[in-house]
Amino acid sequence: MSRQGALASLQRTPAAPVKTPTTSVKAPTADSRRRYPRANLQVKARLSLADDPSRVFEAALPTVNISVGGLFLESSFFLKMGTRLLVELKLPPKGRTVQVKAEVVRVESTVDGASGFALRFTEYLDGSEVVLATHFLSPVLKEFITAYAKQHRFDASAEYIAHTADVLAAWELKKAELGGDVWSLTSLS
Repeated sequence: MSRQGALASLQRTPAAPVKTPTTSVKAPTADSRRRYPRANLQVKARLSLADDPSRVFEAALPTVNISVGGLFLESSFFLKMGTRLLVELKLPPKGRTVQVKAEVVRVESTVDGASGFALRFTEYLDGSEVVLATHFLSPVLKEFITAYAKQHRFDASAEYIAHTADVLAAWELKKAELGGDVWSLTSLS
């Protein structure tokens, strides 16, 4: 997939699916209300109540899918709509941590036993939005950075490539947030 195709998929433009060994990203359909593509990614999500330290709750549930904007968890129990949670994920392959605050926005239960609930991310902690975006874009960004370094004849260490991929993912998030009009930015906030 081209760099432009992958970046456009972050802005809700239909694109071909992107596949990595641990994730398959499906581009949203034209009538999709989702802002970011979803990846069929199964990792354990650690949940706790976000705003009420007097009520103790903690669970570890498997994700069904995840995006930069939210996730769906497989569960045999349900939480009340609007429940605010603190969510922690460790993404493969290197276990980068994602910490977000989220809200229960949908609960599903089917006859065949598949059930769970959807969370919408409301606040990213410690740069987690960049970690998520990098997870989705990493293969394309790393390929671009490597080719650029080779074309311009400079050494690009694995650490340099990883850091530069994070910066480019952050740029793409800012573009998506601002509707692509990042050239009018006078300062980054």
